[in-house]
Amino acid sequence: MKQFERLFEPRSIAVVGVSEDAVRPGSQTVHTLLRNGYEGQIYPVNPKYSTFEGLRCYPSLAAIEGDVDVAVIGVPARVVLSVIEDCAAKRVPYAVGLSGGFRESGADGIARQDRMLAIAREAGMRIVGPNCLGVANIHRDVYAAFGSITRPPKLRKGSVSLVTQSGGFGYSIALACARAAIGFRHVIATGNEADIDTIQFIDALLDDAATKIIVAYIEGLANGRALLHLGQRALALGKPLLVWKGGVTQQGARAAASHTANLTGSYEFYQAVFKQAGIIEIGEIHEAVDFIKAFQAQKFPQGRRVAVMGGSGGSAIVFADAAERCGLTFSTFSEQTRRTLSVVVPEIGAVHNPVDFTAGYIAGGNAANFATAVQTVLDDHNVDAVCLNFATTAGASCLAGAQVLSGLVDNTAKPVFVFLSTPPSETGNGLFVLEEANIPVLGSPVRVARALAALATYREARERCAITSGEIDVSSSPTIDPRATLSEADSKAVLRRAGIASTRDVLVRCADDVPFEKLRPPFAVKIVSPDILHKTEMGGVKLNVRTQAELVAAVQDVLDSAKSLAPHARVEGVLVSEMIAEGFELLAGTVNDVVFGPVVVVGAGGTHAETLHDTACRLAPFDERTARDMIDELDCRPILGGTRGKPALDVDAVARVLAALSRFAWQNRETVAEVDINPLFALPNSAIAADALIVGRSPANTPIN
Repeated sequence: MKQFERLFEPRSIAVVGVSEDAVRPGSQTVHTLLRNGYEGQIYPVNPKYSTFEGLRCYPSLAAIEGDVDVAVIGVPARVVLSVIEDCAAKRVPYAVGLSGGFRESGADGIARQDRMLAIAREAGMRIVGPNCLGVANIHRDVYAAFGSITRPPKLRKGSVSLVTQSGGFGYSIALACARAAIGFRHVIATGNEADIDTIQFIDALLDDAATKIIVAYIEGLANGRALLHLGQRALALGKPLLVWKGGVTQQGARAAASHTANLTGSYEFYQAVFKQAGIIEIGEIHEAVDFIKAFQAQKFPQGRRVAVMGGSGGSAIVFADAAERCGLTFSTFSEQTRRTLSVVVPEIGAVHNPVDFTAGYIAGGNAANFATAVQTVLDDHNVDAVCLNFATTAGASCLAGAQVLSGLVDNTAKPVFVFLSTPPSETGNGLFVLEEANIPVLGSPVRVARALAALATYREARERCAITSGEIDVSSSPTIDPRATLSEADSKAVLRRAGIASTRDVLVRCADDVPFEKLRPPFAVKIVSPDILHKTEMGGVKLNVRTQAELVAAVQDVLDSAKSLAPHARVEGVLVSEMIAEGFELLAGTVNDVVFGPVVVVGAGGTHAETLHDTACRLAPFDERTARDMIDELDCRPILGGTRGKPALDVDAVARVLAALSRFAWQNRETVAEVDINPLFALPNSAIAADALIVGRSPANTPIN
């Protein structure tokens, strides 16, 4: 936090724009600082007043005798630039712009924001916002803010920090956490992010020893790749990063753009970052609460095998449904576990997983049996986590069950969760006992399953991080500088140098040049032109050509079609390729995204590509393990394992292609816009590119469609 020390722990705060109107932003800031006992100097600024709330009120920033660490600006947008100039003259290191009317409001606002930033940069001043609710350091009673952040209830102190691009909605997350007794370190609303952005704030929070968990609400980022590196750093430090991405649909993206004018990248690319960096995605306010509770318990399952125990069969069924969707499995108990359970569980109950110990089992008079049952399941080496379905257990029974669990959890490293739907006032103090023991208590079995899955995902990501912490070596990948789109023949040649095998091809100029005897039918015959991308639509492709006569005719046909339908296209010849008759067609490619840089995509290819939309993606570069993760996400993955007596296909070879493609894309990120391999054939002992296209980033590249 050293880089923002004076922002988060200011010795003095000037508030420009105080007013007798208590709802004005500046007035709210001063009232909140006073009410919460801020220990630094407060300098209200407004030439209309000599005092404000018992404090001396200054006519301007220049009139303040002492230094000012933070200036909170709560005046209309048209006045902000003059205040920023005063801040620069006063050498104020940080300004917090509360006012709207900047980039989000159109051309005039953009110009105003650009000018504000120019003044600040010339003076070495940093800006939060504008158009934001401000920042709060809950531990130090610092509220350089207005709006919902400043209103009761006061957030309790804790180890969670929140960064949000929407102050109002972000604070809704904070309030939900507060109701669940979760405390905060910092709450930061970034607004337009003219200067300091979400990435920089999260980066600083990672260096804050008092921040253990970071939650962020993001609508868009100018540099999505920075989020990848940030997530990887958070993962290495063991600080869970929970992110809610707003604007994931076309409609949502439009709303995000009009809200803060941020650049909203493809949601699939954000999801790729989350997976690569171990960032936990949230999409509901209660998920933020649930996952924070789960992570604060600081116990992580070593696998995805869970045990469920309770007296409500319906609760177990609902958990089972959610668990399967979340990638969790039910543990298979050992014989010893079942024998022990059969002694302490009623005969009408069930000792397999899920354990049904029947209604009324959790009670003070049965505490010893309950403790034995839970401990037995925890001791089973096939169990990674346990969910206790208290369901509607209430009063003394709930308290007795809570006391049993609180006495067991300190002696296990396995996560223990409780589903409890009884109102807090009816738990006989049981809820308090569970929370004091740091046992996550959630309001539905589905929420328990999702929280456990989040823990498992995070633990797997940390394990992956430990294995693949080194840099990906891209030096062996070829460097190219295409001025336009490369032909299929040239694209394949480049990819072969990158380590990606392709079909046997011969480039011919005319029908008479075809070396039939050097190739093995059947053949694919394709026009070769950097100006013709969609060859099939242009009559530039002939498939399943078998005889020499058919081959000669096919070559002439595609040449004639090109001349007729694309008379201005540059034709380099015709590519005759040996067709692959076995295996499964995939697609693989790269996109050089404006927010994320090179991204690699794999999916079902050929005729399935546009109908199934079965794809997975990751940011380049990455290793073969990450490539395997991508392949495993595909709906078509079972086909690669072999179906209906067909042999399994070489998934490792496909992974090598994807990893090589990622290295090539990263090595050539300044010059290559796209790479398209479709189809990429997965075969029993290899993976072969049957068609390929490399598109350069040259603005002169205007292919004929």
